[in-house]
Amino acid sequence: METAALSTELQIGVNYTPSEIVIDNEENLSSIVEHLVNTYGSLIFTDDNIPEAKEAKASLNKVKKTLEDQRKDVKKKYNEPLKLFEGRIRSYVEKIDQVKDDIDSGIKDFDERERQKREEVLKATIVEMASNYDVSIEELEVEPNWTNKTNFTKKGEVNSKTIKMIADKMGFIALEKRRIEGDKKTVQTFATMNGLEPYAWENLIVQGHGVNDVLDRMEQAVEQKTIDEQEKARKAAADKEYQEAMEKLEKDRQQAVENKVVDVETGEVVKELVEDEILKFTLEIIGPKTKLHELNQYMTEQGIEFKKVMV
Repeated sequence: METAALSTELQIGVNYTPSEIVIDNEENLSSIVEHLVNTYGSLIFTDDNIPEAKEAKASLNKVKKTLEDQRKDVKKKYNEPLKLFEGRIRSYVEKIDQVKDDIDSGIKDFDERERQKREEVLKATIVEMASNYDVSIEELEVEPNWTNKTNFTKKGEVNSKTIKMIADKMGFIALEKRRIEGDKKTVQTFATMNGLEPYAWENLIVQGHGVNDVLDRMEQAVEQKTIDEQEKARKAAADKEYQEAMEKLEKDRQQAVENKVVDVETGEVVKELVEDEILKFTLEIIGPKTKLHELNQYMTEQGIEFKKVMV
């Protein structure tokens, strides 16, 4: 391309003369500085001559400021041509960057459209393969790099290496699904045999717990259930025994006096006894012999007097 040729042939000619910065009378300056250093460096300051110390510090600061101001002024003047040169070069670079950014944006748009095409081909391939493994496409986690250009042939088809990766994943998912279903049935059978609700235990298998771990937990639950039932039965028996004992104690404390039941300890009248009125009826009873025999036995047990009436 013409731009490629231009980039190789472009040569920038820049004329500049490296500057040499010379300090006039540097020997004299060096001598003055050495004199100042030796003079003030040899002085010893005490509490008695603090004013002289402050005056010496102020003198040194003035000399230092003079030197620094001169350095900054020379640096500023020395850098001015460089700044002008850099500014002009930057303006050319900015123009090139603007065009380059537009091209870069176009390349990115093209790459994204191509990636979307590869993604559609990949999805179609996954759908076709999924039916062979009894796996739904929702169950397969698609790796982001599967849409990379390197995973496709020149004709735009998914290459064999990528197909193998997809097949391996689908095979693992299918095996895992069968394992989970088998483990769920094992847990369900154990739960049914031991009177446990299977749903919660099956859900542990779905969450990724191993079948042996779940069975261990179920055995612990069965043991706890047995302990709870035994404790419940023991408590019920104890409650019944206590109730019977209290009833017997209450009965022993009560005594019939004439037509009343009296607490023998407190003398309190517990209840009035109302004598049952004796009634007499003449009945004609007809029925099977066995039933009449059972009726005879019942009335006898209940203390009901009866006799055969001759007609």
